[in-house]
Amino acid sequence: MEAGTGEQWLIDFTNAYREVSPDTILAHAPQAPYFSPTYYKNGGYGTVDSAVGQHIDFYFMQYYNQGSTKYDSYSELFTKTTQGAFPGTSVKEIASRGVPLQKLVVGKPITTGDATNTGWVAQTDLGAWGVTAFD
Repeated sequence: MEAGTGEQWLIDFTNAYREVSPDTILAHAPQAPYFSPTYYKNGGYGTVDSAVGQHIDFYFMQYYNQGSTKYDSYSELFTKTTQGAFPGTSVKEIASRGVPLQKLVVGKPITTGDATNTGWVAQTDLGAWGVTAFD
């Protein structure tokens, strides 16, 4: 995506996959920063979703190991990402740009050892945040 070719590859792949397998579940697993509206010169996953989002059933979002973007509080994960290199990539910010909430699956590491630099959240906190976010 940094080179500006990833979006078209994903669009072409998604279209080709749907041609040969129209009735299966198709999920993509981007890191949340790939939905950054300003970081990728051809729009990142916003461009992919606009072009072929109707063919993608779920986005399994990686909300960990993103350098200085921590996604380690309710606000940073669900409402407004402000810290680090990738602002505008919280769940609700991505949804506000047209990606249906029911397609966004939050991925977090299970143990602190799985989060090599950022993003670990206690399971009880994450569960409570999920309930709060969608009440």
